[in-house]
Amino acid sequence: MFSFRRWWTLVHKELKDSFASPLIYILAALFSLLMGWLFFNYLIASKELTEQTLTKTIFIPIFGNMNFMFIFLAPLLTMKSLSEEKKQHTLELLLTSNLSHLEIILAKLTSTFFMAAFMIGLTIVFPIVLAVSGYDHWGVVFSSYLGILLCVLCYLSVGLFASSLTQNQVVAAILGFSILLGMMLFVLTGNVIDNDMLGQLFQYFSVTAHYETFVSGGIKSYNIFYFLSFSGFFVYLTHLSLDARRW
Repeated sequence: MFSFRRWWTLVHKELKDSFASPLIYILAALFSLLMGWLFFNYLIASKELTEQTLTKTIFIPIFGNMNFMFIFLAPLLTMKSLSEEKKQHTLELLLTSNLSHLEIILAKLTSTFFMAAFMIGLTIVFPIVLAVSGYDHWGVVFSSYLGILLCVLCYLSVGLFASSLTQNQVVAAILGFSILLGMMLFVLTGNVIDNDMLGQLFQYFSVTAHYETFVSGGIKSYNIFYFLSFSGFFVYLTHLSLDARRW
């Protein structure tokens, strides 16, 4: 039976180890530097500082770039989650402990999600700067941050699955990035395919297509269901990957 106490104990341990490592701070610094540079350029390029202009010329492009960057960052955050355990032969200890496979997987996923949320939280300065210019469309701000967090949850679940397949961190990162990039290409496939039904199907399975609604200020239940189902599917695949070690 799933135990929240055991789950949270492992989450706390993972977060303690992660924030004791310089990797998270290096990634956060690079992420903040790139996002800050993009925000500055979009702000300078915006000639009319109206609420509508700020949303279309600054806010939407910023979150589009943020989403794209996490396709690279998510595999880096998850690459050592299970592969390092395999390499150091500590995964067997976890699997034979009182922790269930689901508790281990969700604890790893939760800890990396908190790390990603920490990085995203650093960008809260952007809407604050826009507020100085009179921007007060906070519904778009909320929906955009909710959308990026759900997107990142999907990306991290893919990265965690990739990490469960190998004990090499670099291979795990490359494999995770390749899966995410392939899924992102669903949008391009859907746009060029002649069959409308297949085109809509390809777009539906694309994370980016569901994310665009949030950035536009809309929160749809079927999009939230898609993100949670996507993450749950890769959590299930990771569970199967760990179960395969019994054979």
